[in-house]
Amino acid sequence: MKKFPALILNFLLLALPALVWAAGPGEKAPDMATRQVKVEGISFINAFFAGWYNDNKMVFAIIVTVIMGLVGGIIAFVTDIILKFIGMDVSKIEHHE
Repeated sequence: MKKFPALILNFLLLALPALVWAAGPGEKAPDMATRQVKVEGISFINAFFAGWYNDNKMVFAIIVTVIMGLVGGIIAFVTDIILKFIGMDVSKIEHHE
């Protein structure tokens, strides 16, 4: 029962933006599901991603998610090497209770 006020507060904090930002009557929002990207005059890598975006948005989302994970892993690996190079211990931290 102690958590009930916190639960109500969290619900209000989550619901309030939806109530405030709701579109008024007659306001038209763009339909992003049918949006197409023009592929004329762009570089190869941009055309690759634009083609996937235009053809199949689910495959595009999966490709982008995998690439983001790989880039994050590469950044972590390079950071680990740099920190070891300057002498910082980056091994697992032991937790003593």
